[in-house]
Amino acid sequence: MIIRHAKSSWEDNIDDLKRPISNQGYTDSQIMSGIFNNLDIKINAIFSSHSKRTLQTAEIFHNNLSYSSNINIVKSFDLYDFSGNIVDEFVKNINNKLDNVMIFTHNNSCNKLALVYGGISNLHVPTSGILIFEFDVSLWSDIIKGKCNYYFPKIFK
Repeated sequence: MIIRHAKSSWEDNIDDLKRPISNQGYTDSQIMSGIFNNLDIKINAIFSSHSKRTLQTAEIFHNNLSYSSNINIVKSFDLYDFSGNIVDEFVKNINNKLDNVMIFTHNNSCNKLALVYGGISNLHVPTSGILIFEFDVSLWSDIIKGKCNYYFPKIFK
């Protein structure tokens, strides 16, 4: 699963890495974490960009998991990527003992991976948007293309 961070707040003139989520971002993350729970997918790991808004989004999803979990959020500088190339490399280097992971990242990474992994062109992944990929491979490094379903907040409001 690749999830775009929630809508950020632009109230203060602060560094991009320190920008928090907005009230709407909080609400959308609550909604989308509920949608995720309804899909009944058990995850093995959560990875997040180290930006404040991305970590806050990951924390909301983590706190709202419908099942008991000892999973910690793992911060990665590699997920603060606006091209998608570094996130692609990150995915292909995930530990093969993990089956289902959540990755929280940024706009262009989500859009690019929807195209690269899911074959979906011209898709704009909105804030708090969820992409769920299914691959028919045993190793993360073998990922090329798979099936992609997506869930966006606008649909559920």
